Amino acid sequence: MLGREAAAFARQGHLMVLGPRRPRVVRGEAERVVVFVHGYGAAGAVFEPLRVEVERRLGVPTVDFTYRSISSFGTITRDLAGLLDRLADGRRLDLVGHSLGGLLSRWYVQEMDGARHVDRLVTLATPHAGTASARIAPGPLGGVLLPGSAVVRRLAAGRARAGEVSHTALVAGADIMVSPPSSAAAIEDAEVRWFAELGHNGMLYDRSVHEAVIGALSPSPVDSARLAPTG
Repeated sequence: MLGREAAAFARQGHLMVLGPRRPRVVRGEAERVVVFVHGYGAAGAVFEPLRVEVERRLGVPTVDFTYRSISSFGTITRDLAGLLDRLADGRRLDLVGHSLGGLLSRWYVQEMDGARHVDRLVTLATPHAGTASARIAPGPLGGVLLPGSAVVRRLAAGRARAGEVSHTALVAGADIMVSPPSSAAAIEDAEVRWFAELGHNGMLYDRSVHEAVIGALSPSPVDSARLAPTG
């Protein structure tokens, strides 16, 4: 497992340095956009293989949101809300968050009135109940990730504010960054899937995880009926 996780970490670094830098705009008349939000210390480019798969399989445009991990939680969520509110002009949104990106996405949905724009939220290895390993994380975001932090407690208490949003939580069973790994399953009314042999970063590049994300983002019969042309 350690070798697989090291390879995933190296792949992240490669994509962050040499990966494509895509614009944060959507051209055309797309009715739906999938937005990816990365974790602590990473960048939007780490999602590139999954983004390509989502675009190819689901035929929807995607956008990633990159932030500086030395910024405050409030600054990042305001910037994220600005992007998502612009993208939501005449469109529906689905959000995919890895690690801290899942908490940022939930904050937008629950605490910034984002639920009115969002149909689905998928989190990968997100510490919904916090993680003890955040004690060694530098900067203001480390405290946000601790068990019992104000952000973690508010999100847990406010899940009903996003009751109409479908939540899927994917858990890395061998995660040493989210401690305990069960924290990634600690979200009320979510569909939870465990990947016992995967680590924190390996989630981003595993084929079975990609299939789970595709499945979670696939339109339901109700969605298809809503989007079908009339007349």
